[in-house]
Amino acid sequence: MKTVLFVLLALLVLSGCADVKTPTAQYALTHPLSTKTMVVSGTSKGEVLEKWGEPNEIIHMGEDDMGIEKEAWIYDAWFPRAPLDYRHFSRKKKIYFAGDYVTGYEDIGETETNR
Repeated sequence: MKTVLFVLLALLVLSGCADVKTPTAQYALTHPLSTKTMVVSGTSKGEVLEKWGEPNEIIHMGEDDMGIEKEAWIYDAWFPRAPLDYRHFSRKKKIYFAGDYVTGYEDIGETETNR
């Protein structure tokens, strides 16, 4: 009886592993910390704080046509002098919010931060 249960459990576990995919090199370079740290449109401020912590700077950008507050959060690069451009690590990030949700994001180059 134990053997049958073990075999069934093993088949169940192995069949679940069939969907696991190895990430491509491009994905690994652009998402080095996995999807747990990704910030996409629609992510809440709370989730961003949970994933990335407090921003280095907050820029208040007024309100949109509907009166919703807009702001941009700036996060400093983790490794600004990385020998290769690992975008996630070596550039500052600017995350745009409307109200409590992300509406966009971008990498900030050195020339943009020295204005």
